[in-house]
Amino acid sequence: MVMLTHPDLAEDFEEGMKFVANKDYTRAAELFKKIAEQGHAEAQFYLGLMCEGGQGVTKDDQQAVSWWTKAAEQGHVLAQNNLGLMYEQGRGVTQDYQKAASWFHLAAEQGDAEAQYTLGFMYANGEGVLRDYQQAMFWLSKAAEQGDVAAQFKVAKLNLGSIYIPDNNVKQDFIEAYKWFSIAGVEGDTNAKDGLEIAEAFLAPSAIEEAQRRADEWVANHKK
Repeated sequence: MVMLTHPDLAEDFEEGMKFVANKDYTRAAELFKKIAEQGHAEAQFYLGLMCEGGQGVTKDDQQAVSWWTKAAEQGHVLAQNNLGLMYEQGRGVTQDYQKAASWFHLAAEQGDAEAQYTLGFMYANGEGVLRDYQQAMFWLSKAAEQGDVAAQFKVAKLNLGSIYIPDNNVKQDFIEAYKWFSIAGVEGDTNAKDGLEIAEAFLAPSAIEEAQRRADEWVANHKK
């Protein structure tokens, strides 16, 4: 999360958040708008959320995009990710995968797991960017390490190499594939079992043991 801009407006922002907590969305929106117009990034972000959801203001995706753009241009990571989603889905703006990828990239660089997953997915599918499985693996791995289950499953599949997709140029690593399928399964992915069986078919018992050791170690280190 970015630092709050305009420290002198911080008190008004906190007051607005109290209105939100009390479900007084109309007064919250009025206060957020006042300070958002003065450049307060966090207020711009929350006002965008309220415009998207129709809380305290008329539901308006175009206004949501407008406010998120202002916040995103100040480096607000959640606004950047939300903008990526709006461009990807064509909500409030004309659908544009290139712009979506650009905003996801900025959020991903700041460590946002959702943006990292989506950007990796776009690289894997050539949406808004040239298909690049190495880049897909790079970003999906970052999201996977943060606990994104969908990313964990995709990383496991990419580690299968050409067995997964014929033109996949990620180095085949069945131990890592097994590890991530195992982790994804523990985290609730119902398809992970099938992946485990594929990876297991290419591994000796000692390699399976090593893969499970890695998986157990990851889970132990990331217990909530």
